[in-house]
Amino acid sequence: MRISSSLLNSYSYPWLTTLKASQLQRIAQATGIQSSGTKASLIARLKEELPGFASPEPEKQMRACTSTDTGTGMGMSILSIDMGIQNLAYAHLVVSRDTATPTATATPTGTAPAPVTVKLNAWRRLAVSDALVTDFDGPSSSPGKYGGEGKVKEKHTFSPSEYARTAYTLVNSLLHRYRPSHVLIERQRFRSGGGSAVQEWTLRVGVFEGMLYAVLYALGCERQAGAWPGPVVLGVEPRRVGAYWEDRLGIGSSSTSEGRGKGKKTSKEGKKVKINLAGEWLRAGMIMGGGDPGSGSSVRLSVADEPELRALVDAYLRRWAGKSNPRTSVSKAKAKAGEQAVAEDHGAVIEPPDVRKMDDLADCLVQGVTWLEWQAMRQRISTEGLNAVLQLESGKL
Repeated sequence: MRISSSLLNSYSYPWLTTLKASQLQRIAQATGIQSSGTKASLIARLKEELPGFASPEPEKQMRACTSTDTGTGMGMSILSIDMGIQNLAYAHLVVSRDTATPTATATPTGTAPAPVTVKLNAWRRLAVSDALVTDFDGPSSSPGKYGGEGKVKEKHTFSPSEYARTAYTLVNSLLHRYRPSHVLIERQRFRSGGGSAVQEWTLRVGVFEGMLYAVLYALGCERQAGAWPGPVVLGVEPRRVGAYWEDRLGIGSSSTSEGRGKGKKTSKEGKKVKINLAGEWLRAGMIMGGGDPGSGSSVRLSVADEPELRALVDAYLRRWAGKSNPRTSVSKAKAKAGEQAVAEDHGAVIEPPDVRKMDDLADCLVQGVTWLEWQAMRQRISTEGLNAVLQLESGKL
């Protein structure tokens, strides 16, 4: 006899009905689940999206979350994409089985798990509009990868045929290069800044977003019979990512009823939060080898030993240090001279990366790390139940 997942979930988490609506909203926000709606809809949504079984063995639960096989021996391979036409950015994060499994077993119930070390394996920004006639496969294939200086500007038609070809080339290249177990794509909005008008660029990015999903779906169908069925593709709403960290760090407003309407942050302030988070994680990963960044994250970031990646991280950290502390910022002339510097590693010359669009690079990195935090909290609630919620309420998680 087969029992449907909806019937199983109806018997899961019976203690949800004993909580207040504000507590349910807090759980939803901490796990990346939509937190709006009535109490009944919140309970139904949590039961639907939280893990269906509350296993008494945390080790098995964590393995279930992190053992997705990519065919390369990695536990999880996450490709996090920040959408854009002029500025599309992506981060590739790797969580090995060895570092992911112990987090749920090394600590007693009711205490925070040991941080998971996540390796930043790749981090790039590219101009899709410039790459409409470019192959993505080579290491320096896109003239606009770091800004595309000295390139002749051409007007693109943004026709569906160009979008389709570019989407296929980009997706195929990324899947072949990184073999991700999960692809996270930033969800797009139709309106910007609360305005009533729909901007042309939002439509263009929305069209390209849809084509990425279509290509990923088509390639997934083709790979079903193969050894690697392809990645799980998920959309991530930026406002949930921002709300998660504002609540975690105690800044801005909360999505719960207690803080609604108070101290609402602007889009610019929200970008600054993500830029600072990425800076703290990268500094800890480069200087302390993945040590505690002090940002309240349960994930510790390490940076792969790859010259091009480390050059980009170094450039980001230099620019971030100047923005974080105005007294340490340099003049425009000195900044330009610094950007023209050339880094060398084992005889290889690396062109200085362009990090003027820090927010796009930060968005894709923070999106990937946040999604990992959401999965960890979902597993925690699944294994510990109401106790995990009480820890969340007390601020110990």
